Amino acid sequence: MADEDKKQITGLFGEMHLAMKLHARGWQVHRAYIDSHTDFVLTKYWCNSCKGYQQLEKRKKPQGRDFPTDQCASCLQPSLHSVVRFIQVKASEGIPSKQGIHIRNYSFHAKLRSNVDPRAFYVWIALTPLPLEGADFVPHFYVFHHKDISRFDNLGLDSYQLTDNQKTTLRIDHQGNVLNRGRKHDYSCFKEFYNNFEVLDQTINLGTPNG
Repeated sequence: MADEDKKQITGLFGEMHLAMKLHARGWQVHRAYIDSHTDFVLTKYWCNSCKGYQQLEKRKKPQGRDFPTDQCASCLQPSLHSVVRFIQVKASEGIPSKQGIHIRNYSFHAKLRSNVDPRAFYVWIALTPLPLEGADFVPHFYVFHHKDISRFDNLGLDSYQLTDNQKTTLRIDHQGNVLNRGRKHDYSCFKEFYNNFEVLDQTINLGTPNG
């Protein structure tokens, strides 16, 4: 298999697992036909009356089929609005590390400098080749806001300014722990990013309740 084909398959594998993960958390996952900096657009309903995420009220037609209304399923008020998040996704399967059989080196890069929208997030997926229910890889998800890059990388580097593709090698074990002990940057924050899907639900101030 050509390297480019393998890279595409790896990316699709990670994206499919991510889409299922997000859907389980109540997000509608929309994928662009032609993407530029945004792989997924997520939507979810926020109820201004309930002050929380809710579902659309559904009612049955005489024929017995459900149809959605414009009302909240909890309070039955027309007080819903869509919350939107823009997601860029990258997945890597890494290569074996000389430091241990359960450690792999991953090429990590966050191409987010051009994403200035406060609703832009990044999900990086480290794929560990351990069997799990028939899967070839176990996905480890790291979810963070695009501004969090400055916590572990120097955005002033020429490689960011010129190519928007600064790469860092991360050493990760089979449990998803990032083992890097950088001299200039602190990678311990990846513990906060691990499965950090809650960050997508947090309020973002756009002049409307909950972004």
